[in-house]
Amino acid sequence: MNRGRVTSLLAGLVVIATSAWLLWPNTRPMPAVTFNLVDGGRIDSADLRGRSLLVNFWSVSCTTCLRDMPRLAALQQSLPAEKLSVIGVAMPYDPPPAVMTTVARLQPTYPIAFDVHGELSRAFGDIRVTPTSFLIDPSGNIRYAERGQLDETRVRATLATF
Repeated sequence: MNRGRVTSLLAGLVVIATSAWLLWPNTRPMPAVTFNLVDGGRIDSADLRGRSLLVNFWSVSCTTCLRDMPRLAALQQSLPAEKLSVIGVAMPYDPPPAVMTTVARLQPTYPIAFDVHGELSRAFGDIRVTPTSFLIDPSGNIRYAERGQLDETRVRATLATF
């Protein structure tokens, strides 16, 4: 087999493996939780069924998280409202005044929830690393989770499968 055919074959296998990884049905239901928002509102997870949701756990001390906030807002704004909603969740170790100051400074265009007692982070699998994001399909199933900087390409590719 010549070198060009081997390279093409390997490239094809990489594309197939990546596609399978992105589209593989690795789902579990979103936990039944209530998001207590910094503006005093509340959102129950049951109220979110029927639309895609990205839940992003972040911290006021996480520079990657703070850089991702405008990217998350832009991602949500670039898609129709029924295609994606974003909710940010401040970590339990972040004091509410620090969260409020950060939200006032960065003014994200999506709701931010407190997790003062850690119920949300425990419900999503005992989150300790920020940022950690979960993409939930309209049926209420977590389709993937990621730690680290937002992978917008993967989010968009996964949304296309819903």
